[in-house]
Amino acid sequence: MKTVPAGVRHVIFDYGGTLADLVFPFTVFRRFSPTTTMGSGEIKPPHFLQRRARKLAYPVAARLFRPFDGLHEVLTELRTRGYRLHVLSNNSSILPLQLDLIDTTDYFDTISWSEEMGVEKPDPRIFALALERIGAAADEVVYVGDSVPADVEGAAGAGITPIHADHRRRLPQGAELRVESLFGLLDLLPPLPPSE
Repeated sequence: MKTVPAGVRHVIFDYGGTLADLVFPFTVFRRFSPTTTMGSGEIKPPHFLQRRARKLAYPVAARLFRPFDGLHEVLTELRTRGYRLHVLSNNSSILPLQLDLIDTTDYFDTISWSEEMGVEKPDPRIFALALERIGAAADEVVYVGDSVPADVEGAAGAGITPIHADHRRRLPQGAELRVESLFGLLDLLPPLPPSE
């Protein structure tokens, strides 16, 4: 089985559809999120009522995801193998709460979301900003995500090796490296040699 390139030390994960599965249609909540304007390249400040509704909806919306099977075991094993773990998601300031609710916050060295960065995946600038925050070069990182256009093609466009998290077992597309469950990452990411 193919593994990641030598020199990879960091694993960046998408959130929704990769670490956790949506258990309720999120489109209703996105109505109240300023990220709905981000596809145009600009972020418009939300109206007061939108901000208030969003604030009230965040705790409910954060509970609309459940972790994929094996999430904690895989994250623990990747840390044991020496990898630094990160999250980069097209999301809003709700992301830290979402990660906290699935008890994963402490696994990650950095947590980044598009709303705070002012740009969304697949734009290569968001990946460049994440690399800067991590302090790593593109060839030291893999990006794990479920969306072929946003995650696989976006990461590849930024020079990062993508791993397609195909939990829904769609036809293979877009990525040389593909897993059907988080456990598949353990086949692709061998233990790192001890640091000198």
